[in-house]
Order: sequence, then structure tokens, then C-alpha cells
Amino acid sequence: MEWVRGYYVVDGPSTIIVEDGTIDILGYRVGKGATLTVPYGRRIPIKIDGIVSVRPSYLNLKPANPQSYDIIDTIASKIIDFNRVVIVGPTDSGKSTLSLWALNKALSRGISKAYYLTVDIGQNEVYCPGFESLALINPPAIPGYTGSFRDIKLCFVGSFTPRESLDKYLECASELASKADGMLIVDTDGWIKDEGLRSKAILASTIKADIIIALGLSTEEVRLLKETSNIDTLSFPKLVKSEKSVEERKIHRERLIAQKLIGSKPRLVSIEKVILENIPLFKGKSLDRSIVKNLSPVLVYAEILKDNSIVAVYRGKKPNNIQGILLSEGWEKGLLAAVYGIGVHVGIVDKINYEKKMVIVITAYEGPIEKIEIGKARLTFSPL
Repeated sequence: MEWVRGYYVVDGPSTIIVEDGTIDILGYRVGKGATLTVPYGRRIPIKIDGIVSVRPSYLNLKPANPQSYDIIDTIASKIIDFNRVVIVGPTDSGKSTLSLWALNKALSRGISKAYYLTVDIGQNEVYCPGFESLALINPPAIPGYTGSFRDIKLCFVGSFTPRESLDKYLECASELASKADGMLIVDTDGWIKDEGLRSKAILASTIKADIIIALGLSTEEVRLLKETSNIDTLSFPKLVKSEKSVEERKIHRERLIAQKLIGSKPRLVSIEKVILENIPLFKGKSLDRSIVKNLSPVLVYAEILKDNSIVAVYRGKKPNNIQGILLSEGWEKGLLAAVYGIGVHVGIVDKINYEKKMVIVITAYEGPIEKIEIGKARLTFSPL
């Protein structure tokens, strides 16, 4: 192996071993003996001054433009002058790369704590899509590599886009940001059209950001972001050229969720023994089967609330003679859930047994369950 000097990108999945010399990776320098992991689907810029091994193949190591590396490094150097930073931009604009580059750089310069808050609930690579997460950085932090993060704190939104749960999205961001007692960078999702841009401005204002970094936004979008948030905003072009398709992002999201469900089993849980949140059922008095059938022969279950309104589940054709909340049988299947017990865990709702008042949730968690919070996002694949 020869001594190498220069700028490169590494395509994942790859493992880089520093045999001698140094590597600068996303703003952090490592030396002889260091082993770095680049996850599947990621392309990471590095600067080599040494001897390296690349597994599974040197074909994953490609020469890169030094100017591209230096541009990101320069922006990251500006960011670390601020304590609370929100990065905003469209999908695949380089937000995650810049966030971790700046945090790595801050740690390399002696900062004691660097927090990464991802509110990209559609592509959360720190924990799982559907959740927002706050984590301390283990440098060098690399996008998509779970070993880069520790002391992870979670907040369940239950959707893959803020459009469906905007209040919860902002509430989670505020809650998690309040737990950061050091430098904080917030990596946002790519929803910037209309209400999306306004939501980012509200988020930045809510967490008391010192600066907003705008990537790939138009002059008008930057102006609106700054005026709505009343926070100084620095604007830069997109930092990456490649973009994932909608289908590629969906596949990646499902892979991230599937990783959290490895070893999952169906858990049969009594609805009367756990807290069940975010569903309209089991909040009133259950009606006897004879009364339910008199209301409509297609009803499977019904209950009456304190205001005398009815919540019911029907099979087949929706009845038109009942006023209230009507749910089709099987409405719950595939919904993403947060399972609370010893910590917070990922779950998928499989089925509700209305007669026995039991819910079947698929999860890798095997401990006691205290609460199940059901989201709006639905999986299109079976975790079993």
C-alpha cells in the first residue's frame, strides 16, 4: 500500500482503516489505527494524508473535487461560532452532512458537548422514522452510522411528514431542544413549500436559535424565513448534487424501520392495563352486543361517550344511519406506534380484539408495557 495525499469520497457500505498517517472526515481528524464505517447509501467526503485500507473494495474510494470539500468546511467553520443552529433546505441539499461536519469540527476544537437534533421524521437515521431524536455526538459522527450517537432522547411524532402532525412536530422539537445543555444543531426535514417554510421559522424561534443556515433556498424563501423567525439567516447553495427519488426515500425509510423491528414478535396487550393514546376508541362506555346489532348489523363494536356521541367499528359497507365516528374494521393494521416501558421502543399495531379488549402490537421490546402511543403513519410492509 502506498502513501496517499488528496481529496476523495467513499461510497457505502464501506469500512476505512487508517494504517498510517491521518484522515480528515467531516471536520474531524483521526490517526493510525482508526476504523471508520460509511453506511449503505451514503457518500462521504474525506481528505487523506496517509495509508488506508478500504473494505470491501478500493473501488468505493473515488477522487473528489477539493473545492467542494473546502466549501463545506468553510461553512462549518462559520456555524461553530453559534450555540444554537437550525439548518433548513429542501430534500438532499446536504443538511445532515453539514450538521455533523460542524459538530465534529466544534468537538475537534475543544467544545465539551455537541448535540444533534434531527426533526426529519421521514428519514431519521439516528433512531427511527416517525420519531424526533436528540443525541450527543461520538466523533467523528457520520450520517447514517448509529455508532456516531449516544445518550439518545426520543419524542414520538407518529408521522413521516410534519404536514400530518405539525403541532406535535413543533412540540417534540421544543421538548428535545430544552434538554440540550451544549452546542445544538437542528437538522430539519425537506418540507419547505408554503406552510413548511413557516414551520421551520416557528421551530427556530421556539428553540431560540442564534442563526438559521439556509441551503438551496431562493432569495424570496430566505427573506420569508428571516422575517417570520426574526432570526439572522445565512444562505448558501445546495451542497450536494445527487437527489434520491421518492421511491428510494421510501425504501430507505422502510429499511430504517425494519432494522428497529429485528427480532420482533406479536405482543398481546390488555387495553384495560395500559394507556392507549391517540385513538378515538375506549374512552366511553362499551355497548352490549345486542344494542350494537340493533344499531346496525354491520357494526363490530360501539361505545357511547359522555356527550352521547357514538364511536363505532363496522365491517363491510359503512352504515349511513349512525352519526358519530365510524371506523372500518382493520383501520389500525400497520400503524406505527411508540411502545413505552423500560425506555421507548418501536412498534407496529397489528390488530385490536374488541370483544376481549386486547391489542396486538409487533415489537422487539420484551419488557413490561405501560403505554402504547399510536401514530398516523402506516407501514406498507410486514415486519414479520
